Amino acid sequence: MKFKISFTVLLFMLGMSVAQADKKLAVDKVKGALSVIALGTGGPVTAATGRASAGYLIMTDGQPRILMDVGGGVYARLAESGARLKDLDIVLLSHLHLDHTGDMSAVIKSVYFHNRQFNVPNGTFPPGRTKPVRVFGPDENGIPFPPILGADPTVPQYPDSAEYVHKHYDLNSGSDRYLNIFSRAISGGIFNVTGTNVSPNWQAYNPVEIINENGLVITAVGVNHGPVPALAFRVDYKGHSIVYTGDTSSKGGNLIELAQDVDMLIYDTAIMDNLPAGPNDAVFFSLHTTPTRMGQVAAQSGAKTLVLSHITPITDPRIDQVKDLVRAQGFAGKIKVAKDLKVYNLDDDDDDD
Repeated sequence: MKFKISFTVLLFMLGMSVAQADKKLAVDKVKGALSVIALGTGGPVTAATGRASAGYLIMTDGQPRILMDVGGGVYARLAESGARLKDLDIVLLSHLHLDHTGDMSAVIKSVYFHNRQFNVPNGTFPPGRTKPVRVFGPDENGIPFPPILGADPTVPQYPDSAEYVHKHYDLNSGSDRYLNIFSRAISGGIFNVTGTNVSPNWQAYNPVEIINENGLVITAVGVNHGPVPALAFRVDYKGHSIVYTGDTSSKGGNLIELAQDVDMLIYDTAIMDNLPAGPNDAVFFSLHTTPTRMGQVAAQSGAKTLVLSHITPITDPRIDQVKDLVRAQGFAGKIKVAKDLKVYNLDDDDDDD
């Protein structure tokens, strides 16, 4: 006796819906020379909206190449995106807060899984991947903890980025040092992660070109995030450009200069002009950008598209107010609200949020 199984029934047996079967992966929507997949568009606070913490994947010619921040939840979003990380080799850390770095080791480990080599003789370690994963981030700023904590006054609150990488992956002392042998054991390649410090001086605009190879140019500049060493990044490739602010109060003119005529400006959208307004909340205004200041920077830089990101429970229900405040400063470009797994193709004139 023969049985016919409908497509819908087959999907049910596989635990899938028709909608799931038809859904395109984020990576399948990528096209053109320079694209961005939003992996984490939220902040440090878990919320029912389900946004992951900060992270963006930049694709050049359709291939994953650069991670801008890698906060909590970015690993899961990368999996959902369908991106293969075999050739990813640049990680840009805006600063060393956990909502920007928390998933770094998990993602780097996955890079080596995506580089696995098969059909090799037993007992040998094939070369697999040999090029390093290059991590760029801020230098330390030399600010010690307050005396009330009893810390060593010579120890800064934040390590520099090279030290941060070293303490994770050093063969002899790194907390994740097992990856040096694990990458070989799974035939993924020779484990190699390097850390490079970039000056965090936000007061004197001092851009640093950190990458210039095969048409890809990456520039970093220090920005103000209170006492936290922090960077913003600009990526230029084949006539297209992206600026990612990381977290910043946008004090000074650094971002206006960095983002001159940029195609896409991805901005810290964590606070309102007057919120949060608790008795101890003044600190947030030294760390993040108000919508009014964001509008000033976007307008004066000539950015073509502004992407609202690092959205928090303060701003999520007030996005329309954020847009109005930005527009009030004279910004006439497009405003998009970042969403996890949204794809932005810089060659595409799509107006869809």
